[in-house]
Amino acid sequence: MRYVVIGNGCAGIEAIKAIRRRDPEGRIILMDPDPNPCYYRPMLPDYACGLKTREELWVVDKGFYAEALVDFMAGRRALEVRPDEAAVIAEGGVRVVFDRLLLACGSRPRLLDCPGADLDGVVYLRTLEQADHTRKIAAESKRAVALGGGLLGVELARLFNELGLETDYLIREDRFWPQMLDEASSAIVEKRLAEKGIRIRKKEGIAGLSGRGRVREAHTTSGEVIEADLIGVAIGVVPNSELLEDSGILTGPGVIVDGHMRSSAEGVFAAGDIAQAYDPVHGEHRINTSWMGARKEGRVAGTNMAGGDEELPGAIAFNIINIYGLPVACLGQNLAEGEGYEHLVREHPQGEAYRKYVLREGRLVGAILIGDITDARILEELITAAADLGGIKERLLEESFDLRAAAGELLGRSGKGAVAE
Repeated sequence: MRYVVIGNGCAGIEAIKAIRRRDPEGRIILMDPDPNPCYYRPMLPDYACGLKTREELWVVDKGFYAEALVDFMAGRRALEVRPDEAAVIAEGGVRVVFDRLLLACGSRPRLLDCPGADLDGVVYLRTLEQADHTRKIAAESKRAVALGGGLLGVELARLFNELGLETDYLIREDRFWPQMLDEASSAIVEKRLAEKGIRIRKKEGIAGLSGRGRVREAHTTSGEVIEADLIGVAIGVVPNSELLEDSGILTGPGVIVDGHMRSSAEGVFAAGDIAQAYDPVHGEHRINTSWMGARKEGRVAGTNMAGGDEELPGAIAFNIINIYGLPVACLGQNLAEGEGYEHLVREHPQGEAYRKYVLREGRLVGAILIGDITDARILEELITAAADLGGIKERLLEESFDLRAAAGELLGRSGKGAVAE
């Protein structure tokens, strides 16, 4: 069997491990434009500000590829997928044939589109190379602006602040991370950022940048001018799906896959940021950009590529971040409102902790945890299994309530899984 994996990120590596567990002899060919071993992208902000070393980034070391008998085409970009020919065309006109193909080519930052966006000092943080570039630019800077109200946006603001730069944090919406946090939980995070000296500007974007070669000013959408010689942009990502344009593979923003991570083309699978797996909470195929989601999808894809029969239980949104020592976990459909939805909320008097459950007809569909997030993985299982919590609903917010034990009983009775460790 000849396996080709496009993408040396988390999903690709997990797939390779799963393939090797079932097929120790099949040939595996891996290609990625990034020549480095797989590294932990969520750790790039800590690396860029010096809190982590380069060695601490590696998910696998250079020896992994030889030990796993992987032909790593490092630094080689896949340009075209031809399912009818069972082939991938890579840079240089190289043609690589496959029996099974995994698309795990991830995503890239959405670029800032305004006058001055191409000035030196405008940075993105998706790759190790970009992290190194950000460190270099930051060493020459005094004032910085971070743009983007999500996870990477706040990490850029923290990164600049950790480096001692005067930092303005622009959020185009009315609060931090409005896609996953409600007003109360956003306010807790914003308070922590303000305490660290980060200036938060809500409902504010960048209309243009100015400077001679190097950025010197950010012109905001409200007409203000902010002096800045470093601009960090995190306004979303775009799936790297351009190599599929003439492939005939069914796509939305990403590759539509079934529960086995199979695409519409025979022998072609997808996982990670490029895959649109079924989200049972939202009832539609969605891209899940979390690291944990990529690990699960890669494992399932690799297992099935090698002849297994594993199914992804569901691709619900599940994000965890730690902001200046403040742990935050967001799961599922945690902002849903209206008829049929019920919110259970517990807030800490000092505003350092928050817990919210969203139920629909007694079944958990979403949750927000701030402070104590030890129950996050248990809640993910309960949401994915559509477990009925009606019998324990009144006790969910009790501090002494043992959610793990209750979840074990619920999932055991339903036969839908075991509680995560």
